[in-house]
Amino acid sequence: MASPGLSQPGRRTPGPRRSQGSPTGRQAVRRAVLDAAADLFGRRDVDGVSLRDVAAAADVQLALIGRYVGTRAELIDAVFDDLSASLARELTDRPLEQISFERDSTMGRWVVLLRHLVITGAGPDRTTASVNPIRALARVLEENYGAGPAAAAVRAAQIGALALGWRLFERYLITAGGLEQIPLQDLRDDVTALNRRIGATPWPSPPALSLPDAGSG
Repeated sequence: MASPGLSQPGRRTPGPRRSQGSPTGRQAVRRAVLDAAADLFGRRDVDGVSLRDVAAAADVQLALIGRYVGTRAELIDAVFDDLSASLARELTDRPLEQISFERDSTMGRWVVLLRHLVITGAGPDRTTASVNPIRALARVLEENYGAGPAAAAVRAAQIGALALGWRLFERYLITAGGLEQIPLQDLRDDVTALNRRIGATPWPSPPALSLPDAGSG
C-alpha cells in the first residue's frame, strides 16, 4: 500500500485545477489571451505587464500562451494586429464619426501598442495584419468624399497623424497651449472636425493663401 501523500507508481499527479468556465481549445484560449493582454496593456502600458499577468487575467495556464500565441514579442504583435483589425472595422462601420479618445477603447489601446512598437524600435511593419486603420480610413474617404486612391491615401495618413498626435500628447498640448479653461470635449470635437475637413480637401492641396503684407493697409 502506498504511503499517505505519495502517488502510486504509474499514476500521474494531477496538475493545477482550472476554474469552471475557463476557455478551452485553441481558438477560445487565443481569444481570451488577446483580449486580456489588450486590456492590461491599455491600463498599465506594455512594459508593466508580464505573461503571468496575462495568463491570470485570461484564466488560462501560462504554457498555453506559448502554445497558442507564442513569445511575449509575438503576443505584442498579435495584440497589435488584432486591435488594428478591430479599429479598421470601427472606422468602416462608423465612417466620419468620432472615434473614442479614452484609453480603454480600441483606439486607446491601439495607440498604446503603436507607441510601444515605435519607441522600442520593433516597428509595426513587422506585424502581419492584412488590414490597418489608415487603409480603412482611405477607403472611407474614397466612398464618402469621392477621393481618388492616391488622394485618399495621403489624406488618411494626415488624418492619422493629427489623431495620433493629439491622443499621444493631449495633456502636454493642453498645458503648453494654456487651454485648460476650454472643455476637453470641445477640443476633441474640434480635432474631429479638422480631420473631416482634411478628408474633404482635394490633393494636391490648393495653393496656399499669401499672408498679408505687414506694411500694407
